[in-house]
Amino acid sequence: MARTDILLATYNGETYLPALIASIEAQRDRDYRVLVRDDGSRDGTLTLIDAWRRRDSERVLVLEADQPAGGAAANFARLMAVAEAPYVLFADQDDVWHPDKVGTTVAALMRAEAELGRETPVLAFCDLAVVDADGAVINPSFRHFQGMDAVAGAAFNRLLTENVVTGCAMGINRSACRIGCNVPAESLMHDWWLALVCAGLGKIITMPECLIDYRQHGNNAVGAKAWSAADAIRDKIRSGRFRANQQRFLAWMDRLYAQAAALERLHGAQLPPAQARTLAAFRSLPQQSFLVRRMRMIRHGFRLSGVIRTIGFYLRA
Repeated sequence: MARTDILLATYNGETYLPALIASIEAQRDRDYRVLVRDDGSRDGTLTLIDAWRRRDSERVLVLEADQPAGGAAANFARLMAVAEAPYVLFADQDDVWHPDKVGTTVAALMRAEAELGRETPVLAFCDLAVVDADGAVINPSFRHFQGMDAVAGAAFNRLLTENVVTGCAMGINRSACRIGCNVPAESLMHDWWLALVCAGLGKIITMPECLIDYRQHGNNAVGAKAWSAADAIRDKIRSGRFRANQQRFLAWMDRLYAQAAALERLHGAQLPPAQARTLAAFRSLPQQSFLVRRMRMIRHGFRLSGVIRTIGFYLRA
């Protein structure tokens, strides 16, 4: 059995898939297997995958898709359910991996297991270079580009309100895969769900290395968007649609509360006391008065990256 399973969920990805495949084949750490599941592509994706499988049948395994998963999160969840390796990495079809991505990520996970034990769920995630459709660098750091605090933001309380873990940048150990593979419908994305599980029950490692070219081409499932405080304030002033924006924000908060409720339902009994109290405090927010809700948000550190984002969050929540 390979030391690492690389999970690749595909859908109509023929344009950029060859570059990803080449970058996986160029990994210095070759102790891996690739599990591929396609979600009903109508372009040449399956032809590319089949050619890859025939070229490297020992490393590439294509899962039969009996019915569409209906999205990237569900597709990855089905891949996690069949992964068997001690370490699991996630690949998006339109990115390019740097040659040390597998080795560096697995080394970080192994160091954590040496300290905490293999039964502790562990997640490690790297930085990414933001590139355009042709691969030209837009920003050498996705975290800087997004104005993201990827260290403090990986704490359990912070992850309840904002995700700083990008799926294609993360790796998990066997324990995290076993515990987190049951991705509920309430989860906002598989990477966010795994981050919550690992922060609550184990450990998250924020790796400083940039190990991926994160391609932006207009059809990304999530994608990256530059952020600045000045732009955020200017957009709010110009929008003139406060009520509609507030309704969308409150709908988003409802989704956060639903995700937290799913975490309580599935893993609440296993959470350490501190995380259990934090989760209970977050879930209680909708029932509190305006003043008490904000006091609890401040006390438990429920916030977003950056002062401007956090102020806006506290004013609207």
